[in-house]
Amino acid sequence: MKTDDRYVLGLDMGTSTVKAALFAPDGARVGLQAEEYLLTPDSQIVEADPEMYWSPVVRATRRLLEEFKGRPEQIAAVSTSTFGESIFPMAADKTPARPSISWLDNRSSEEARAITERVGAQEIQSTSGQADIGPIWPATKFLWMARHEPEAFRRTAKFLLPDDYLLFRLSGEMVAEQTMWGSSLVMDIHRRAWSERLLEAAGMEAGKLPALTPTGTVIGNVCRECSDATGLSTETKVVAGAMDQMCSAVGAGNISPGIITESTGTVVALLTTTHTPVIDFATKVPCHIHAIPGEYCLLPWSPTGGLVLKWFKDRFCEEEKKRAVKEGVDVYDILCQGAAEVPAGCDGLLMLPHMEGAGFPEYAPTARGVFFGLTLRHGKPELVRAILESIAYLIRSDVETLAVLGVHADEIRVLGGGAKSALWNQIKADVINLPVAIPANREAAVLGAAIIAAVGVGLHDDFPSAVGAMTRIETRLTPDPAHSAVYAEQYRRYRALFDRVKDLYQP
Repeated sequence: MKTDDRYVLGLDMGTSTVKAALFAPDGARVGLQAEEYLLTPDSQIVEADPEMYWSPVVRATRRLLEEFKGRPEQIAAVSTSTFGESIFPMAADKTPARPSISWLDNRSSEEARAITERVGAQEIQSTSGQADIGPIWPATKFLWMARHEPEAFRRTAKFLLPDDYLLFRLSGEMVAEQTMWGSSLVMDIHRRAWSERLLEAAGMEAGKLPALTPTGTVIGNVCRECSDATGLSTETKVVAGAMDQMCSAVGAGNISPGIITESTGTVVALLTTTHTPVIDFATKVPCHIHAIPGEYCLLPWSPTGGLVLKWFKDRFCEEEKKRAVKEGVDVYDILCQGAAEVPAGCDGLLMLPHMEGAGFPEYAPTARGVFFGLTLRHGKPELVRAILESIAYLIRSDVETLAVLGVHADEIRVLGGGAKSALWNQIKADVINLPVAIPANREAAVLGAAIIAAVGVGLHDDFPSAVGAMTRIETRLTPDPAHSAVYAEQYRRYRALFDRVKDLYQP
């Protein structure tokens, strides 16, 4: 079979949406399907039947193959991108020992404190790369299960994380994919091996964990059960994927130092590639294992990003929503049209966007949102622009903190829902004073998974050649010097404002 006749499948399993996309080796997208599902929290408890995650994968993949004009045997490989941190306890017969526990589940707060007290925060960070130790991390959930559900813990033969579970359903094989486990709090990211000290603190034994497996490893073929459900061929190879943020970086071409990928979705997340782990006790920057062999990445993030703009739209923009329906346009486009008429700097109006607390580098969970400098001249356009500018200031703060650590960027590549706004992209370029690039393929995570699949089965020799062939930049924006000068002063005021009000947030 000629290489030109072969394709790669990327699967992206998000917290609420599954995407399946088929790509040619030159990066041309042959098809894309998406399926939504609902994860319903109950107070601190966020659990789900693992089948809830798998069923939309089956539906999206089957629809994709139905519209595919080729044969399933032409799909050389499939790889995966998933959210992280959730745990999937599996019994010896390879069925769930209990429902999966989501990364959003908060029941293990006490276990997070217990692990921190036993090991020490700095040792945990220096070993695992993670400093903000809370119930999100799998180690805390393992200990919670051991303490509160000892029978289910005993019945669990293997613990899987989201990428592992998806790979298992595709291939029938259980592995521990490295980028997933790099933020589990039981792995030594320097040695890329289990940490006996962290395992012990989590009440875990290595025998309950699968073998650590690097991204890009062929772990087997599509199993018969998966083939019957999805229509994929059992000749298709299954390649270990990566966490969604790392896959997005690969899909945007962020595979070496000098580039920052920035995703403004519900949260704001940045990722930059480093050759070695960066552990800094002062800034507590999260350090992870990258999808690229031997590389690492820093992943600062903030809990409020595009969510702030959505909040404003939902609470105050009924008129604009009705107009959007009538005109058949996106309500965010209407809001940005108004904001585009407001001068840079927003007539002195500032916003602090920390409506659900501040993440890196402030780590102030009690922080809240602030509009500062409101006058009778200001209306919705000014408020919207202040929100857009505030997220750009937040990103600039992250970029400057990374620079202090010696991690510099020549370009920002924007992803996520925020990348759809030309105005917001230009504001980011002007505020950060760096070029901003917009990749042609907006579905960076699923493309990243497909690139991993292509490298895994040799359709491309390595990641640089695969990224060169399968990705491209659609638009590059350069900073406007006049606007950057205005924003430099506004950013100074933004930082000063946070410093002055941060103590007022304390209950």
